[in-house]
Amino acid sequence: MVDLSLELSPRSTTKVINRYGVTYINMSSSKRPNQHIDSGYSWVILFAATLVAFFQLGIAKVFGVFIPELIEQLQMSAFAVGLNFSIAFGLASLLGPVWTALTYHMSHRELVVSGGVLSSIGLIGASLSQSSVHLCCSMVLLSIGSGLPLVAKIVSIKDFFEKKFAMANGITYTGGAIGMTVLAPIIEVLINTYGWRGAMLIFASMNFNMCVGGTLMIQHERSHTSAKQDKQREHDTSGSPSQRSWMDNILGLIKNFTKNLGFSVLCNHRILLTYLTAMMVHDLAFCGWVLFLVSYTITVGYTAQVASFLSALGGGGALLGRLIVGPFIDKGVISGHMAFIIFLVGGAVMMFSYPFVEAYWLLSLISFMSGFCLGSTSPIYVVLFKEILRNDESAFAGSMGLQLMFRSIGWFAGGPLTGWLYDISGNFYFSFMTLAGLEAIGALLIIIRPSRFKKCLSRPETNRSAYLDMKDINVATLDTQVEKV
Repeated sequence: MVDLSLELSPRSTTKVINRYGVTYINMSSSKRPNQHIDSGYSWVILFAATLVAFFQLGIAKVFGVFIPELIEQLQMSAFAVGLNFSIAFGLASLLGPVWTALTYHMSHRELVVSGGVLSSIGLIGASLSQSSVHLCCSMVLLSIGSGLPLVAKIVSIKDFFEKKFAMANGITYTGGAIGMTVLAPIIEVLINTYGWRGAMLIFASMNFNMCVGGTLMIQHERSHTSAKQDKQREHDTSGSPSQRSWMDNILGLIKNFTKNLGFSVLCNHRILLTYLTAMMVHDLAFCGWVLFLVSYTITVGYTAQVASFLSALGGGGALLGRLIVGPFIDKGVISGHMAFIIFLVGGAVMMFSYPFVEAYWLLSLISFMSGFCLGSTSPIYVVLFKEILRNDESAFAGSMGLQLMFRSIGWFAGGPLTGWLYDISGNFYFSFMTLAGLEAIGALLIIIRPSRFKKCLSRPETNRSAYLDMKDINVATLDTQVEKV
């Protein structure tokens, strides 16, 4: 194992020899900048990311309120409505590797503001829908707009927080839980006052506030440095854009874009595939619960307004879970791995309980605990991957795109599967029992792989992409070479 802990002179370099070859590291430039880390403007970034998450996840819960209206007025089946809304959220995550690549070519501010504009236009189009095809096209535009900020806001939080990362990440996702809690009852009132079209149009205007959060985003110094080094490397290897033909420029752009998609992360960290599969199954169950909780409560015999309150309770449970789990992880009380298992098992138990209760106070309790367990896993995903990739920090952005892509499969399948099971059975009991079984499968996948996780965390820091930024290498200006094996 190579030890890089020795203090060297500011102009010294280190020659590292391992099974992957020889690497020269400029130790004077390998230190990560500490500008605004865990303090100062970091809290403004946290507020901006939380505001963006407020509308991103709030939209998912709000559409659960619109489902009964769309089924009745547009004469759509539960399957068709579930498919449309799964497209809205599944496509945004399916393109996760694309959003990852865009973070290398666009600023976080540009991505978030563009996403706010496109998603609001998609909502406006949905409010004018006259058929399922029209609604589907609007949902696609909404999905692209909702997806653009997904990786950018997570990377921004990672750039500006280190010791308090789990807490900051949890607060960011808490914005989504707050959106789930407060937006559903508000939209229910707007539907009763202005109809579903007017309510969706008003919500579109509210969604433009994502652009406000985007304007507060700035690039951290480390992001600026990485971008400059990428451009310099491209210039050194291929020449300036003016020296290359237009075809070479296009091919170079495509090559750089595909290189940044992040699929190579799975080759270097195969254990991620197990966690990605568990996340996919969990999000399938979560999507079915989010979209059809209101409809299920109505079939039990309660009014739409009462059912919306249960939805708000679920959002409150998710809010509490996301607030408290981060500080516990930061302090080392519990790992992201163990927290993930606990919430998966708890979610399965809560989903399994729905068909056996009809009393409103019990439904309220189960909805709150379901939100606590099902909704608290999203910030844990990010912390969990940060734990796994702690020796390969450069792979973090790529892993975020991959987890979004795998989770999108769950979002795509959750709505249609739950709606289809309702269509063939005539009730949601069988649907929710199936979702509980899938949640249990996800927990089982993680429980049977604890040894691989511990081995991953104990792996020495000698993998292909070391924690030190390889972009800081400057072989041409070496003054001193220190060889350590």
